Amino acid sequence: MKNVTLITGATSGLGLEYAKEYAKKGYNLIITGRREDKIKANAGNIENTYNVKVKTVIVDLANEKGVNTLLSEICDDEIEVLVNNAGFGLKPVFSEVPKEDMDGIMYLQMNAVVILTQNILKQMLVRNRGTVINISSDGAFAVMPGNILYSSTKLFILNFTEGLYMELIDTAINVQVVCPGFIDSDFHESAGMNVVKKKKGFMKFMDPEEIVNLAMRDLKKGKVVSVPGLDAKIIRIMGNFLPRNMFYKIIINFTRKRNEKLHR
Repeated sequence: MKNVTLITGATSGLGLEYAKEYAKKGYNLIITGRREDKIKANAGNIENTYNVKVKTVIVDLANEKGVNTLLSEICDDEIEVLVNNAGFGLKPVFSEVPKEDMDGIMYLQMNAVVILTQNILKQMLVRNRGTVINISSDGAFAVMPGNILYSSTKLFILNFTEGLYMELIDTAINVQVVCPGFIDSDFHESAGMNVVKKKKGFMKFMDPEEIVNLAMRDLKKGKVVSVPGLDAKIIRIMGNFLPRNMFYKIIINFTRKRNEKLHR
């Protein structure tokens, strides 16, 4: 298949919105996910709405077997755009995280991103065109108690993408990392997190479509690090410029107050 956008984790949320966005632009799609019924329903809806081809790959990218399966599925496809979106969060504090969950989140949000990017980048370099979009998080700027492995892997994605951009500066390949805040999807429910999505004010949930629109606007401008939404931008400023002791106090107090509200 030619003129292809590959999107990992396209079951819902940002992945699904990126699938719609690139289908709207006329790209054929390869989309991955673990929930077969949902991912195939998404594929059917996109094909009917945008008149493009959509190939689904039901795979868990949190292990080497899953990544190798995907690589074998896409070996004959001409991929113009890669969106590394697949990810998950962990609810327990670090000391209580099972080893299999630690292995899974680190493989999915670091190894899989690196391996897929390198594999697809090689064909992009032959054509001297393409786009790589990696989904990070505002957690890359501000690690929080109870979320440290997630934030740490997202920081890896941020650094990896910025380095990749600099290596590819003399090519026609576009590179972007997107660092959104809270997204209104089923991400938190899947991680067993109890959240209130309708709340207003700071740290509110954003619609995935809005985030993708803002990120695509930044991509068009050549912005390497896209931070969609005011809340995520504030987190970035806090993480970059506050003295660390002050930053720790603010984050610890915020986390305690949030936990108190959730357990009332």
